[in-house]
Amino acid sequence: MKKIMFAAAVAAAGLAFGIESANTVGFHTKSVQAGKFAIFGPQFEDMAGNTDINKLITGVTGVSQDSLGDDFVKYAPHIQVPNAAGTGYAMYYYLTDGYYDTGTVDGEGDPVYAQKPGWCDQNGLIAGEEGADADGVLPPGVAIWIKDVNLSESFQQAGQVSDAAYVDQTVPATFVLRTHGYPVAFDLNDSTKVTFTGLAGVSQDSLGDDFVKSAPHIQVPNAAGTGYAMYYYLTDGYYDTGTVDGEGDPVYAQKPGWCDQNGLIAGEEGADADGIVPVGTGFWAKGVGSSFSVRFLK
Repeated sequence: MKKIMFAAAVAAAGLAFGIESANTVGFHTKSVQAGKFAIFGPQFEDMAGNTDINKLITGVTGVSQDSLGDDFVKYAPHIQVPNAAGTGYAMYYYLTDGYYDTGTVDGEGDPVYAQKPGWCDQNGLIAGEEGADADGVLPPGVAIWIKDVNLSESFQQAGQVSDAAYVDQTVPATFVLRTHGYPVAFDLNDSTKVTFTGLAGVSQDSLGDDFVKSAPHIQVPNAAGTGYAMYYYLTDGYYDTGTVDGEGDPVYAQKPGWCDQNGLIAGEEGADADGIVPVGTGFWAKGVGSSFSVRFLK
């Protein structure tokens, strides 16, 4: 039996979903302002275990390619799905009259096409349908760009939680968009939700303030999409031990971790960033000197 979740209220509060079983289902909503891009983190799959854009992302008002012709790409709500290397995007547009091959032929042997609403490629063909040049797959752990050109609306994602124990992604030396593979908020420094392999952390004691140029880093957008919380992976991040020395001053110690721009471990006493990535939030990640791997845990 599917276990229904009150996901919208939880997501709005920026809290973790309670993942109770492989069949946990729910939805998440991302509101956007007309004409402005936003980063969205898809974190569900459909009931068949697939990540088809046309079964997962709804809630926006499409435009008609029959009315607009090729200009629909200028006006349709659209989604950009980055490839694994972060070097390009698959583009999708929401149309009221996307074409698809019915699998039949007419009297002259030509394919018969019909129309239906859906996310389409730049030629107006329903993504993933026969003949389309985009498969419509939303890779687990990869965040996407979303934009509604004409209206302020909400992109809605609904589905079930993957039954996989983890989702693996690679972060190259260049910027890529990533998101947790499950509908949970998580702390970058919490190894029960996310683990990192191959992180080439740097030392602030050696580099001083220049560590921000060399450290692997993550940028988490705020709710309004107007700025980012910045995190850097250091081998010697500082944290307040909660004790004081003989003169009454705080005693600091060091350990590896994701830190704020001042070199303090995120979320520790005195840090100006909490290290929390909210539910459904995509983020930028960059290995800088080399790539690293990230594992999102259920």
